[in-house]
Amino acid sequence: IQVQLFDQPNSTQWKLTKNGIFTMKSFYMDLINFGPLSRSLHIWKVKVRLRIKIFMWFVHKQVILTKDNLIKRRWVGSSWCCFCDHDETIQHLFFECPLAKILWRTIHIAFNINPPVDIASLFRTWLAG
Repeated sequence: IQVQLFDQPNSTQWKLTKNGIFTMKSFYMDLINFGPLSRSLHIWKVKVRLRIKIFMWFVHKQVILTKDNLIKRRWVGSSWCCFCDHDETIQHLFFECPLAKILWRTIHIAFNINPPVDIASLFRTWLAG
């Protein structure tokens, strides 16, 4: 950040807009075009609510607070999935758990979409479609 000193009262200006006033749109566009989100750009173009886009981005980055990720943060508790008797990971929760398999099978039958086998294939499917 460049700072210039003047003999005037302090003020701030947002450099991402012409009028110097902060807007979420300018911040969002800067993040998409130049920030850490650019590798996940396709997620931000999907026409769904923002909270769903954020959740999709968290899944893509594999930072959902599944029990394995909680344990890495010194959480004390069972690592077992609450739907079955396996350790809860993102891979397990979204693809390997019997409940997840039922949901993906339902989506396959209803929409003729082949179920993904992992996070990477899930996002390749969205890119292709």
